[in-house]
Amino acid sequence: MKSNYFDNLVVKYLNHSIKEDELDELILWLEEPGNKEVFTDFAKINYSLDYKLGHYDTEGVKRFLQEKIRKDKKSYKRRKVFRISKYAAILVVAVGVLFLFVKEKQAASISEPFHNEQRTTLELERGRSIILKEEATQDIVSEKGEVIGKHNQQGIQYEKTELSNLVFNTLKVPKGRKFRVTLSDGTKVFLNSDSNLKFPVNFISGENRTVFLSGEAYFEVTKGESPFVVKADNLDVRVLGTQFNVSAYSDDETMRTVLVEGSVELLSKSSKNNTKTLLMPEQGATWDKVNENISVAKADIASTTAWMKGQLIFNGVPFKDIIKKLERSYNCTIVNNNLALNEEVFTATFHVELESIEQVMAYISKNSPYQYSIDQNRTITIN
Repeated sequence: MKSNYFDNLVVKYLNHSIKEDELDELILWLEEPGNKEVFTDFAKINYSLDYKLGHYDTEGVKRFLQEKIRKDKKSYKRRKVFRISKYAAILVVAVGVLFLFVKEKQAASISEPFHNEQRTTLELERGRSIILKEEATQDIVSEKGEVIGKHNQQGIQYEKTELSNLVFNTLKVPKGRKFRVTLSDGTKVFLNSDSNLKFPVNFISGENRTVFLSGEAYFEVTKGESPFVVKADNLDVRVLGTQFNVSAYSDDETMRTVLVEGSVELLSKSSKNNTKTLLMPEQGATWDKVNENISVAKADIASTTAWMKGQLIFNGVPFKDIIKKLERSYNCTIVNNNLALNEEVFTATFHVELESIEQVMAYISKNSPYQYSIDQNRTITIN
Protein backbone atom coordinates (compact mmCIF):
# COMPACT_ATOMS: atom_id res chain seq x y z
CA MET A 1 0.00 0.00 0.00
CA LYS A 2 1.05 3.61 -0.45
CA SER A 3 3.06 5.25 2.33
CA ASN A 4 0.38 7.94 2.63
CA TYR A 5 -2.02 5.26 3.80
CA PHE A 6 0.22 4.35 6.73
CA ASP A 7 0.95 8.03 7.43
CA ASN A 8 -2.80 8.42 7.90
CA LEU A 9 -2.89 5.37 10.19
CA VAL A 10 -0.21 6.96 12.39
CA VAL A 11 -2.20 10.20 12.48
CA LYS A 12 -5.35 8.30 13.39
CA TYR A 13 -3.53 6.51 16.20
CA LEU A 14 -2.14 9.74 17.64
CA ASN A 15 -5.61 11.33 17.33
CA HIS A 16 -7.22 8.29 19.05
CA SER A 17 -9.45 7.70 16.01
CA ILE A 18 -7.89 4.48 14.70
CA LYS A 19 -10.09 1.41 14.23
CA GLU A 20 -9.23 -2.12 15.42
CA ASP A 21 -8.38 -3.53 11.98
CA GLU A 22 -6.28 -0.44 11.18
CA LEU A 23 -4.42 -0.87 14.47
CA ASP A 24 -3.50 -4.41 13.44
CA GLU A 25 -2.10 -3.12 10.16
CA LEU A 26 -0.08 -0.43 11.92
CA ILE A 27 1.53 -2.88 14.36
CA LEU A 28 2.53 -5.24 11.54
CA TRP A 29 3.83 -2.32 9.48
CA LEU A 30 6.02 -1.15 12.38
CA GLU A 31 7.76 -4.53 12.45
CA GLU A 32 8.94 -4.17 8.85
CA PRO A 33 12.52 -2.84 8.30
CA GLY A 34 12.78 0.92 7.92
CA ASN A 35 9.25 1.79 9.04
CA LYS A 36 10.27 2.85 12.55
CA GLU A 37 12.26 5.67 10.98
CA VAL A 38 9.13 6.83 9.14
CA PHE A 39 7.17 6.64 12.38
CA THR A 40 9.84 8.86 13.97
CA ASP A 41 8.62 11.86 11.99
CA PHE A 42 5.32 11.61 13.83
CA ALA A 43 6.29 10.12 17.19
CA LYS A 44 9.23 12.37 18.04
CA ILE A 45 7.01 15.33 18.79
CA ASN A 46 3.91 13.62 20.09
CA TYR A 47 2.34 15.60 22.87
CA SER A 48 4.16 15.27 26.26
CA LEU A 49 6.63 12.52 25.21
CA ASP A 50 9.51 15.00 25.17
CA TYR A 51 9.31 15.34 28.96
CA LYS A 52 10.40 11.72 29.44
CA LEU A 53 13.21 11.15 26.96
CA GLY A 54 16.23 11.22 29.25
CA HIS A 55 15.20 8.20 31.31
CA TYR A 56 15.20 5.42 28.70
CA ASP A 57 17.82 2.76 28.06
CA THR A 58 18.20 2.11 24.33
CA GLU A 59 18.65 -1.66 24.39
CA GLY A 60 16.11 -2.05 27.17
CA VAL A 61 13.49 -0.18 25.16
CA LYS A 62 14.18 -2.32 22.08
CA ARG A 63 13.86 -5.59 24.04
CA PHE A 64 10.70 -4.44 25.81
CA LEU A 65 9.24 -3.21 22.54
CA GLN A 66 9.78 -6.54 20.76
CA GLU A 67 8.38 -8.56 23.65
CA LYS A 68 5.39 -6.24 24.07
CA ILE A 69 4.38 -6.44 20.41
CA ARG A 70 4.76 -10.24 20.46
CA LYS A 71 2.57 -10.63 23.54
CA ASP A 72 -0.03 -8.14 22.34
CA LYS A 73 -0.40 -9.89 18.99
CA LYS A 74 -1.05 -13.26 20.71
CA SER A 75 -3.47 -11.66 23.13
CA TYR A 76 -5.32 -9.92 20.34
CA LYS A 77 -5.81 -13.19 18.45
CA ARG A 78 -7.55 -14.60 21.52
CA ARG A 79 -9.68 -11.58 22.37
CA LYS A 80 -9.98 -8.51 20.18
CA VAL A 81 -11.32 -6.41 23.01
CA PHE A 82 -7.84 -5.89 24.46
CA ARG A 83 -7.18 -2.71 22.49
CA ILE A 84 -5.40 -0.97 25.36
CA SER A 85 -2.45 -3.38 25.17
CA LYS A 86 -1.98 -2.58 21.50
CA TYR A 87 -2.04 1.14 22.15
CA ALA A 88 0.57 0.54 24.84
CA ALA A 89 2.70 -1.36 22.34
CA ILE A 90 2.65 1.48 19.85
CA LEU A 91 3.36 3.99 22.64
CA VAL A 92 6.52 2.02 23.43
CA VAL A 93 7.43 2.25 19.74
CA ALA A 94 6.95 6.01 19.87
CA VAL A 95 9.13 6.42 22.97
CA GLY A 96 11.78 3.98 21.77
CA VAL A 97 12.03 5.41 18.27
CA LEU A 98 12.05 8.93 19.60
CA PHE A 99 14.89 8.10 22.00
CA LEU A 100 16.95 6.49 19.25
CA PHE A 101 16.35 9.48 16.99
CA VAL A 102 17.59 11.91 19.63
CA LYS A 103 20.69 9.80 20.31
CA GLU A 104 21.53 9.70 16.60
CA LYS A 105 21.12 13.45 16.19
CA GLN A 106 23.02 14.57 19.29
CA ALA A 107 26.02 15.54 17.17
CA ALA A 108 23.91 17.94 15.12
CA SER A 109 23.66 21.54 16.24
CA ILE A 110 20.05 22.48 16.92
CA SER A 111 19.52 25.93 18.34
CA GLU A 112 16.80 26.50 20.91
CA PRO A 113 13.46 27.89 19.71
CA PHE A 114 12.14 31.11 21.17
CA HIS A 115 11.05 30.64 24.77
CA ASN A 116 7.46 31.58 25.34
CA GLU A 117 6.93 33.51 28.56
CA GLN A 118 3.15 33.54 28.20
CA ARG A 119 1.04 31.03 30.09
CA THR A 120 -2.18 29.24 29.29
CA THR A 121 -4.97 30.62 31.47
CA LEU A 122 -8.44 29.49 32.51
CA GLU A 123 -10.98 32.23 33.16
CA LEU A 124 -13.76 31.23 35.54
CA GLU A 125 -17.35 32.46 35.62
CA ARG A 126 -16.74 35.76 37.42
CA GLY A 127 -13.55 36.75 35.65
CA ARG A 128 -11.07 35.10 38.01
CA SER A 129 -8.16 33.63 36.05
CA ILE A 130 -6.02 30.62 36.87
CA ILE A 131 -2.56 30.18 35.35
CA LEU A 132 -2.18 26.61 34.10
CA LYS A 133 1.44 25.55 34.48
CA GLU A 134 2.39 22.53 32.39
CA GLU A 135 4.26 20.83 35.22
CA ALA A 136 1.57 21.41 37.85
CA THR A 137 -1.24 19.20 39.14
CA GLN A 138 -4.15 21.10 40.61
CA ASP A 139 -7.89 21.07 41.22
CA ILE A 140 -10.09 23.47 39.27
CA VAL A 141 -12.34 25.06 41.88
CA SER A 142 -15.48 27.09 41.15
CA GLU A 143 -16.45 30.37 42.80
CA LYS A 144 -18.54 28.31 45.23
CA GLY A 145 -15.54 26.24 46.27
CA GLU A 146 -16.62 23.11 44.38
CA VAL A 147 -14.07 21.00 42.52
CA ILE A 148 -15.26 21.02 38.91
CA GLY A 149 -12.17 19.57 37.24
CA LYS A 150 -8.54 18.53 37.55
CA HIS A 151 -5.46 19.81 35.74
CA ASN A 152 -2.30 17.80 35.06
CA GLN A 153 0.31 17.44 32.32
CA GLN A 154 -2.29 15.92 29.99
CA GLY A 155 -4.62 18.94 30.27
CA ILE A 156 -7.88 19.59 32.10
CA GLN A 157 -10.53 16.97 32.83
CA TYR A 158 -13.92 18.43 33.80
CA GLU A 159 -16.16 16.39 36.04
CA LYS A 160 -19.87 15.93 35.45
CA THR A 161 -21.86 17.97 37.97
CA GLU A 162 -25.52 18.79 38.50
CA LEU A 163 -26.16 22.42 37.52
CA SER A 164 -29.50 24.02 36.64
CA ASN A 165 -27.93 26.99 34.85
CA LEU A 166 -25.09 27.26 32.35
CA VAL A 167 -21.81 28.41 33.87
CA PHE A 168 -19.03 29.16 31.39
CA ASN A 169 -15.25 28.92 31.64
CA THR A 170 -12.86 30.25 28.98
CA LEU A 171 -9.58 28.56 28.12
CA LYS A 172 -6.99 30.92 26.59
CA VAL A 173 -3.97 29.39 24.85
CA PRO A 174 -1.24 31.89 23.86
CA LYS A 175 1.04 31.78 20.84
CA GLY A 176 3.66 29.04 20.99
CA ARG A 177 1.55 26.68 23.12
CA LYS A 178 -1.15 24.03 22.79
CA PHE A 179 -3.57 22.58 25.33
CA ARG A 180 -6.02 19.71 25.83
CA VAL A 181 -9.33 19.85 27.68
CA THR A 182 -11.93 17.14 28.27
CA LEU A 183 -15.40 18.61 28.73
CA SER A 184 -17.93 17.30 31.25
CA ASP A 185 -19.67 15.13 28.63
CA GLY A 186 -16.39 13.41 27.71
CA THR A 187 -15.78 15.44 24.54
CA LYS A 188 -12.04 15.98 23.98
CA VAL A 189 -10.73 19.25 22.56
CA PHE A 190 -7.12 19.94 21.56
CA LEU A 191 -6.50 23.67 21.15
CA ASN A 192 -3.81 25.08 18.89
CA SER A 193 -1.72 28.14 19.74
CA ASP A 194 -3.35 31.58 19.93
CA SER A 195 -6.82 30.07 20.50
CA ASN A 196 -9.69 30.61 22.94
CA LEU A 197 -12.48 28.19 23.84
CA LYS A 198 -15.52 29.24 25.87
CA PHE A 199 -17.51 26.27 27.18
CA PRO A 200 -20.00 25.32 29.92
CA VAL A 201 -18.68 23.73 33.09
CA ASN A 202 -21.56 21.29 32.67
CA PHE A 203 -24.06 20.86 29.85
CA ILE A 204 -27.79 21.09 30.56
CA SER A 205 -29.84 18.01 29.69
CA GLY A 206 -32.12 18.56 26.68
CA GLU A 207 -30.23 21.61 25.41
CA ASN A 208 -27.57 21.89 22.71
CA ARG A 209 -24.01 21.34 23.89
CA THR A 210 -22.66 24.68 22.65
CA VAL A 211 -19.08 25.98 22.79
CA PHE A 212 -17.47 29.09 21.29
CA LEU A 213 -14.14 28.95 19.44
CA SER A 214 -11.70 31.60 18.31
CA GLY A 215 -8.61 30.06 16.74
CA GLU A 216 -8.07 26.39 15.90
CA ALA A 217 -9.10 23.19 17.66
CA TYR A 218 -9.55 19.48 17.02
CA PHE A 219 -12.73 17.97 18.47
CA GLU A 220 -13.52 14.37 19.42
CA VAL A 221 -17.20 14.70 20.29
CA THR A 222 -18.84 12.17 22.58
CA LYS A 223 -22.11 10.89 21.19
CA GLY A 224 -25.16 12.20 23.03
CA GLU A 225 -28.83 12.92 22.63
CA SER A 226 -28.22 16.64 22.25
CA PRO A 227 -26.34 18.12 19.26
CA PHE A 228 -22.84 19.47 19.88
CA VAL A 229 -22.45 22.95 18.36
CA VAL A 230 -19.21 24.86 17.77
CA LYS A 231 -19.85 28.55 17.19
CA ALA A 232 -16.94 30.09 15.30
CA ASP A 233 -16.98 33.38 13.44
CA ASN A 234 -20.10 33.45 11.26
CA LEU A 235 -20.64 29.69 11.16
CA ASP A 236 -22.13 27.04 13.43
CA VAL A 237 -20.69 23.51 13.21
CA ARG A 238 -23.34 21.05 14.41
CA VAL A 239 -22.67 17.36 15.19
CA LEU A 240 -23.92 14.46 17.33
CA GLY A 241 -20.65 12.55 17.68
CA THR A 242 -17.65 12.84 15.42
CA GLN A 243 -14.06 14.06 14.96
CA PHE A 244 -13.21 17.24 13.10
CA ASN A 245 -10.85 20.20 12.96
CA VAL A 246 -11.96 23.84 12.95
CA SER A 247 -9.65 26.74 12.08
CA ALA A 248 -11.32 30.09 12.78
CA TYR A 249 -8.70 32.72 13.51
CA SER A 250 -10.10 36.24 13.49
CA ASP A 251 -7.27 37.61 11.32
CA ASP A 252 -7.62 34.94 8.60
CA GLU A 253 -9.67 35.66 5.50
CA THR A 254 -11.25 32.19 5.64
CA MET A 255 -12.56 29.73 8.20
CA ARG A 256 -11.95 26.04 7.52
CA THR A 257 -13.62 22.90 8.86
CA VAL A 258 -12.21 19.45 8.03
CA LEU A 259 -14.12 16.28 8.90
CA VAL A 260 -12.11 13.23 9.94
CA GLU A 261 -14.89 10.88 11.02
CA GLY A 262 -18.70 10.98 11.27
CA SER A 263 -20.65 13.88 9.80
CA VAL A 264 -21.06 17.57 10.50
CA GLU A 265 -23.48 20.23 9.35
CA LEU A 266 -22.35 23.79 8.76
CA LEU A 267 -24.91 26.54 9.27
CA SER A 268 -24.08 29.94 7.84
CA LYS A 269 -25.41 32.95 9.74
CA SER A 270 -24.55 35.30 6.89
CA SER A 271 -27.22 37.72 5.67
CA LYS A 272 -26.12 36.93 2.07
CA ASN A 273 -25.90 33.17 2.31
CA ASN A 274 -27.98 31.61 5.08
CA THR A 275 -27.47 27.98 4.06
CA LYS A 276 -26.69 24.53 5.45
CA THR A 277 -23.77 22.42 4.21
CA LEU A 278 -23.24 18.74 5.06
CA LEU A 279 -19.69 17.36 5.17
CA MET A 280 -18.64 13.76 4.65
CA PRO A 281 -15.41 12.20 6.04
CA GLU A 282 -12.18 13.57 4.51
CA GLN A 283 -13.99 16.61 3.17
CA GLY A 284 -13.10 20.18 4.05
CA ALA A 285 -15.31 23.26 3.93
CA THR A 286 -13.84 26.74 3.49
CA TRP A 287 -15.89 29.76 4.51
CA ASP A 288 -14.88 32.94 2.65
CA LYS A 289 -15.43 35.80 5.10
CA VAL A 290 -15.31 38.46 2.40
CA ASN A 291 -17.67 36.91 -0.16
CA GLU A 292 -19.66 35.03 2.51
CA ASN A 293 -19.83 31.69 0.75
CA ILE A 294 -18.80 28.09 1.41
CA SER A 295 -16.81 25.76 -0.86
CA VAL A 296 -16.32 22.02 -0.23
CA ALA A 297 -13.44 19.87 -1.46
CA LYS A 298 -11.46 16.75 -0.51
CA ALA A 299 -9.20 17.45 2.47
CA ASP A 300 -5.65 16.45 3.35
CA ILE A 301 -6.19 15.04 6.85
CA ALA A 302 -2.49 14.51 7.64
CA SER A 303 -1.61 18.08 6.74
CA THR A 304 -4.63 19.53 8.54
CA THR A 305 -3.96 17.75 11.84
CA ALA A 306 -0.15 18.01 11.73
CA TRP A 307 -0.21 20.87 14.26
CA MET A 308 -1.35 18.41 16.93
CA LYS A 309 2.02 16.66 16.65
CA GLY A 310 4.03 19.86 16.61
CA GLN A 311 4.38 19.98 12.84
CA LEU A 312 3.72 22.60 10.21
CA ILE A 313 3.11 21.05 6.78
CA PHE A 314 2.90 23.37 3.78
CA ASN A 315 1.96 22.00 0.37
CA GLY A 316 2.22 24.79 -2.19
CA VAL A 317 1.36 27.57 0.28
CA PRO A 318 2.13 31.28 -0.38
CA PHE A 319 4.63 32.81 2.00
CA LYS A 320 2.09 35.43 3.19
CA ASP A 321 -0.03 32.58 4.61
CA ILE A 322 2.98 30.78 6.06
CA ILE A 323 3.88 33.91 8.06
CA LYS A 324 0.74 33.70 10.21
CA LYS A 325 1.31 30.06 11.13
CA LEU A 326 4.95 30.73 12.00
CA GLU A 327 3.97 33.67 14.21
CA ARG A 328 1.41 31.58 16.11
CA SER A 329 3.59 28.50 16.50
CA TYR A 330 6.82 30.29 17.46
CA ASN A 331 5.29 33.24 19.35
CA CYS A 332 7.08 35.77 17.18
CA THR A 333 6.30 38.73 14.92
CA ILE A 334 7.37 38.71 11.28
CA VAL A 335 7.69 41.99 9.38
CA ASN A 336 8.10 41.30 5.67
CA ASN A 337 9.49 44.23 3.68
CA ASN A 338 10.17 41.98 0.68
CA LEU A 339 6.70 42.12 -0.87
CA ALA A 340 7.63 39.93 -3.83
CA LEU A 341 8.25 37.11 -1.34
CA ASN A 342 4.60 37.15 -0.22
CA GLU A 343 3.37 35.42 -3.37
CA GLU A 344 6.14 32.81 -3.57
CA VAL A 345 4.87 29.27 -2.95
CA PHE A 346 6.62 26.80 -0.63
CA THR A 347 6.31 23.08 0.11
CA ALA A 348 7.97 22.07 3.37
CA THR A 349 7.52 20.37 6.73
CA PHE A 350 8.80 21.98 9.94
CA HIS A 351 9.00 20.39 13.40
CA VAL A 352 8.20 23.24 15.77
CA GLU A 353 9.53 21.58 18.94
CA LEU A 354 12.79 20.48 17.33
CA GLU A 355 13.55 23.25 14.84
CA SER A 356 14.03 26.85 15.89
CA ILE A 357 12.59 29.80 14.03
CA GLU A 358 16.15 30.67 13.02
CA GLN A 359 16.44 27.31 11.26
CA VAL A 360 13.08 27.78 9.54
CA MET A 361 14.02 31.23 8.28
CA ALA A 362 17.41 29.97 7.11
CA TYR A 363 15.76 27.14 5.16
CA ILE A 364 13.31 29.48 3.44
CA SER A 365 16.07 31.95 2.57
CA LYS A 366 18.07 29.18 0.84
CA ASN A 367 15.16 28.52 -1.50
CA SER A 368 14.35 32.18 -2.04
CA PRO A 369 17.34 34.35 -1.09
CA TYR A 370 16.64 37.29 1.21
CA GLN A 371 18.18 38.96 4.24
CA TYR A 372 16.56 39.01 7.65
CA SER A 373 17.29 39.91 11.26
CA ILE A 374 15.87 38.70 14.60
CA ASP A 375 15.84 40.90 17.70
CA GLN A 376 15.35 40.07 21.37
CA ASN A 377 11.65 40.92 21.22
CA ARG A 378 10.95 37.99 18.86
CA THR A 379 10.55 40.32 15.89
CA ILE A 380 11.87 39.04 12.57
CA THR A 381 12.42 41.65 9.87
CA ILE A 382 12.78 40.50 6.26
CA ASN A 383 14.42 42.84 3.74
